Amino acid sequence: MEEEEEYRKARAEVARKGVDVEGFSIEGVSVGGHETCVIVPEFKCAFDIGRCPTRAIHQNFVFITHAHLDHIGGLPMYVAFRGLYNLKPPTVFVPPCIKEDVEKLLDIHRTMSQVELNLDLVALDVGETYELRNNLVVRPFKTNHVLPSQGYVIYSVRKKLKKRYIHLKGNRIENLKKSGVEITDTILSPEVAFTGDTTSDYMLNPRSADALRAKVLITEATFLDDNISIEHAQQHGHTHLFEIIEHAQWIRSKAILLTHFSSRYNVEVIF
Repeated sequence: MEEEEEYRKARAEVARKGVDVEGFSIEGVSVGGHETCVIVPEFKCAFDIGRCPTRAIHQNFVFITHAHLDHIGGLPMYVAFRGLYNLKPPTVFVPPCIKEDVEKLLDIHRTMSQVELNLDLVALDVGETYELRNNLVVRPFKTNHVLPSQGYVIYSVRKKLKKRYIHLKGNRIENLKKSGVEITDTILSPEVAFTGDTTSDYMLNPRSADALRAKVLITEATFLDDNISIEHAQQHGHTHLFEIIEHAQWIRSKAILLTHFSSRYNVEVIF
């Protein structure tokens, strides 16, 4: 009960306006073991949906990192509210290994509540790419938690004229284009990466390099001081702040946003 009271106090002190980071207005709440939902309004998306904060309802996309309740518990409510407000059915991304169980969960709520719960449930695996809109895609990357888990990188997409055609005049380029020649390269630029719950191992995985070079890296830091060891964090599938400092040389992001602090820490300790 004491821990729950401390959590309520901490949550009450959370700034509702969010933070402006590298051109993104990132908001939400993330407290270890209680709830995580991080919202990026510019992309109309939320990462995880722990208790479905009100602002999350208006996001068209939700990216679920793993099946712990503090990260997925608010999903039925989120889908139900979208229907209640006559918003279009959302697109919800999940690791493939939990899709069947998520479908069962939603079916149970449909039966109990006698509601439709319309959504597009997408099983998106590590390395696969999904187009959110014509200039935006998402791709999961491997993370390491006590349950199967994955993070997500959102990329902006732009076209760049191939080097071999740079010297040509406009009319020549236009003729090549009309004749069906591919004159551009597709450039993916990682904008925002979200890890969800994970050990720091992803930082040393070359296949996760895009997460570490996104403009904004949103990563967990459950433990912050030497009262909890790095070994303890690793055993429980989490990251210690000391590990982020240790691996900082590999991070190319312009900004790092730390989340998922243990409820043992009050706001004064965190800041």
